[in-house]
Amino acid sequence: MFNISSKNDKKALRRRLSKFPLPRISPLPSGWKGAIFGVSIVTLFICLVQAFYYLGSRGVQDYFVGTILSILAVLGLTGLVAGVLHWAKKMPSRYVWFLLASIGLLYLSFLGPLPLTLSILLCILFSFSLLGALLYRFIKGSYREAARWVKVTASSGIAAVFIFICVLGYWLTCGGFAELEVQYPLQTVKTADNYSNSVANPAEPGTFRVNSVTYASNPTYRKDLDTQGRLTTKTVDGSAFVGNWSSRRTNTFGFGPEAMPLNGTVWYPEGDGPFPLVLVVHGNHLATEFSDPGYAYLGKLLASRGYILASIDENFLNISPYDDLFILDGLEGENRARGWLLLEHLKTWESWNASEGNPFHSKVDMQHIALMGHSRGGEAITTAAAYNQMTTYPEDATIKFDYHFNIQSLVSIAGTDMQYQPGGQPIELHDINYLSLHGSHDMDINSFVGANQYFRTRFTENSHYFKSYVYIYGANHGQFNTVWGKSDAAGIGNMLFNNSEILPGEQQIQAAEVLISSFLEATLRNNHSYRMVFQDLGYAKEWLPETMYISNYWDGNTTTLTNYEEDSDPGTTTLPGGRLEGDSLKVWKEDKVKMELSDEQYSAVFLEWDNRSASSTPVYKVILPDSGIDITDTSTLVFSIANHDTGQEAHEADTLVDLTISVEDETGNVSRLPLSNFSPLLPMFEGVLAKRPLGFFQTIKEPIFQNFAFDMNDFIKANTNLVPERIRKISFIFDQTTKGNILMKDIGIRNDKK
Repeated sequence: MFNISSKNDKKALRRRLSKFPLPRISPLPSGWKGAIFGVSIVTLFICLVQAFYYLGSRGVQDYFVGTILSILAVLGLTGLVAGVLHWAKKMPSRYVWFLLASIGLLYLSFLGPLPLTLSILLCILFSFSLLGALLYRFIKGSYREAARWVKVTASSGIAAVFIFICVLGYWLTCGGFAELEVQYPLQTVKTADNYSNSVANPAEPGTFRVNSVTYASNPTYRKDLDTQGRLTTKTVDGSAFVGNWSSRRTNTFGFGPEAMPLNGTVWYPEGDGPFPLVLVVHGNHLATEFSDPGYAYLGKLLASRGYILASIDENFLNISPYDDLFILDGLEGENRARGWLLLEHLKTWESWNASEGNPFHSKVDMQHIALMGHSRGGEAITTAAAYNQMTTYPEDATIKFDYHFNIQSLVSIAGTDMQYQPGGQPIELHDINYLSLHGSHDMDINSFVGANQYFRTRFTENSHYFKSYVYIYGANHGQFNTVWGKSDAAGIGNMLFNNSEILPGEQQIQAAEVLISSFLEATLRNNHSYRMVFQDLGYAKEWLPETMYISNYWDGNTTTLTNYEEDSDPGTTTLPGGRLEGDSLKVWKEDKVKMELSDEQYSAVFLEWDNRSASSTPVYKVILPDSGIDITDTSTLVFSIANHDTGQEAHEADTLVDLTISVEDETGNVSRLPLSNFSPLLPMFEGVLAKRPLGFFQTIKEPIFQNFAFDMNDFIKANTNLVPERIRKISFIFDQTTKGNILMKDIGIRNDKK
């Protein structure tokens, strides 16, 4: 150490230091300064708006702290990158730094499909960089001595960029540029005269007066549930079902995973009961914007029709950007907890039903229970159904299960699939009724993954259970929940999506009410008239909004002839002893069905034909075994087909495919009916999710299987000599449409038991 005291010593030190000059940062030209200002201002504005969406519900302090920390973190990281790139000297490192920071912050704000998001980011950053550079140079007088043509060019550039920004701003803030086009509405496709209904519209309110009550373990966390007459529940220890619960999350909600609350809002009918019990659970959304109130419309409707419905609070398991450090430190494995909590709620309801003095004593029909879930909740209900049958927790066998509730029915609304697999295995459901609803314009769960669980649901032979799905053209993800609404993306990210081409919210809710209420009437009350809605959606055409639907159906009363899952031989049927034959087909193979964005999970037969080049009429035949098939005049031939128009011209893809269904008995009597007797095969629905003209960046077009059912009586009417008990051949003759490309699955014989 040494001491510098005299002036001479200081001068000597300065002389020594001058030999090692510090790097000098040269001032930026005015244009680059303006570019930084332009990019920074628009980025800061967008970030403040998006941060309000993420953090505004937490209060002013958390909003500003979270926003500032996020911006500083991105600036720090991109500053390092800009420093590394400084050696290139192609652009000032400070501009590169701010540009990279803007790209990071803007991408986190939009979080849309990568190609679409990057395109919009480039437009924003380029236009505001150029506008900022030109304006700043004008303000600093850089063009004062310039030639007239330079001034005119710069002024024109500012005007052009400004117009471009206005157009871009309009594109971002508008809902879209076209309305939903419904080419083949259900009401037009289903024109048969036999759709007479002797039952009431299931979406109409029932005769019961509706009451409501809340229950909660932690009213401090959910003050809105601390209502008069509130019921008190115990907390449950869910620490084994969720990981990485941070202290920040504990501070936000006031509890940790060892003290998860059992909270809910109940709508129930006034009367003695007992009434079937329905639990509905939301999916992933902002944890501080509560999702469970968004199903009040279902609660009020179903309670008026004699059900008890509880909307379950699992918001504390949802994404919380502040607590999760955006997405860097979020919960782990929380989907397990979502399903487990539903069973803990059922334990509470079982206790209330058995406790004298409780308002629900002896009013709950615990033998008729349904679980409904939306988004991740749609997967949570299958997890709950799987846990309900298990004796131990598959991730830790030291934790014992003893639930075994009589869960009769599951309703998945735009549900996820396989985000959690117990013991690493996909969930297979057995002997439980299952319904999945999904929209063609779902901008969150883009692929119809609910179909995976549909095909993984199986029944004991001759059981009363059934499964169905309904694919709704124009429906999006969020409008099944009134809190979520049109917003399928987070905040500003919605500006990228095509909200003008989705069903109006009230129509989407109407579809949900009709289908869910019908399903519960059929499965919890065994009302066969409402089961017919899923066997043939035409029975609901007067109740459903006017759009296109593709539905599928299978039940325990159906004998499977072939489902294409038994082996890789295209010539064998699932039912032993049968054969499959094809003639003059352009393509005939069995393979896994590929959806747009989901894994291949189930198989089908791929059939393509072109009569213009075929040597004879193309046909696909199912040869039945000599014995063992129960077919009578009351039986129904069922199968499902999906249009698979990949590679076809646009006008051909929109053609309604028709073909001939033929049955032949062992003495050679043949009866034929056109497919269109039941319904034409609809084209693949195209969901244009991104705004036009950039819709091609995010378009969903998937093969969705449509069920068909032909009564044997109709075949007998076409040929009175036909003996159904002796039918040995079923043929699909491709003589009605010149060319086509389809998938076929699940051919069977149904013998309904009333």
